[in-house]
Amino acid sequence: MIFLTEEDVRQRCELGQGGEFCLQAGERLTPAATELLRSRNCRVILPGQCTVEAAPVEEAKPAAPAAEAAPAATAAPAAEQASFPDGTYLDANTVVSKSHPRIFLRGKLDTLISSTVLVQTGFDGNNKLPAVLRNGLSDINVWLWQILQAEVSGEAVPAQSLCGMNAEAIRLVSHDPMKYLGQGHIVPDVALGPNVALLNWLRAQAREVEVAYVQVGMEREDILASLNRLSSAIYVLMLLTVVAESGRDISKVGL
Repeated sequence: MIFLTEEDVRQRCELGQGGEFCLQAGERLTPAATELLRSRNCRVILPGQCTVEAAPVEEAKPAAPAAEAAPAATAAPAAEQASFPDGTYLDANTVVSKSHPRIFLRGKLDTLISSTVLVQTGFDGNNKLPAVLRNGLSDINVWLWQILQAEVSGEAVPAQSLCGMNAEAIRLVSHDPMKYLGQGHIVPDVALGPNVALLNWLRAQAREVEVAYVQVGMEREDILASLNRLSSAIYVLMLLTVVAESGRDISKVGL
C-alpha cells in the first residue's frame, strides 16, 4: 500500500481548478493530500476508472512528516476514509456509494442481527423454559449471519434450520400449527407475555428486511427465500414458546 502525500500529488499533475486526479491500484491519499485536491475542486478517480494511465509514484520516504505521523497500520483506515468520504467497499476491489442497494441491505441485516442479540439477552430471563427455545434464537442468529455472508461473498445461502426443523418442516408448522403443535394461530397480544412479545418484535423486523430487499430491487432468489423463511421461523418459535409456557411438552411435537 502506497500513501500519496501533498508533494506526490503536485509531482504527478498540475493542480488547476476542477481537474481530475487518478489513483492507481494500491494507492491511497493521506488526509493532507485529500484536502489539497478538495481545495482545488479536483475529482478523485478510483483505480481502474482512469482513461489515461498515470505514472506511478514511489513510496514516500521516511523523512516525510506525513509518513512519520502514524504507523501504516493505523494510517490506512483514516486515509481510505479521507479518500472516499461518501463511499464504502462493496468488495475488496470495488468502492460504491453508501446508498448502494447492497450496502443498504447489509446495514439492515446488521441491525437485525443486533436486535436478535438484544432479544437473546431478555428472552426467558428466569430460565424456566426448555433450552431448545434459547437454542432456537441462536439458530436465528446463525441464520442471519449466513445470509450476510452469502450476500458479501456471492455464494449460495446454505440449508438453514430452526430447533432441528428444516425449511419444509418450518413451512408446515407455520401454516398448520394446530396439526403439528396442538396450538392454533396466534396474533400479537399482551396476554401472551414478554417472551412472545420480544419474538414478535423480532419477527416484524425480519419482515421489514424482506420488504426492503424487494423495494431496492435486489434479485437473488436464494436470499429472498431465506428472508421469507426467517419470519416464518420466528413465528414458529413464538408458537413453541406459547406451547411451552402453557406447560405442554414441546419435545413431543409431531413433525
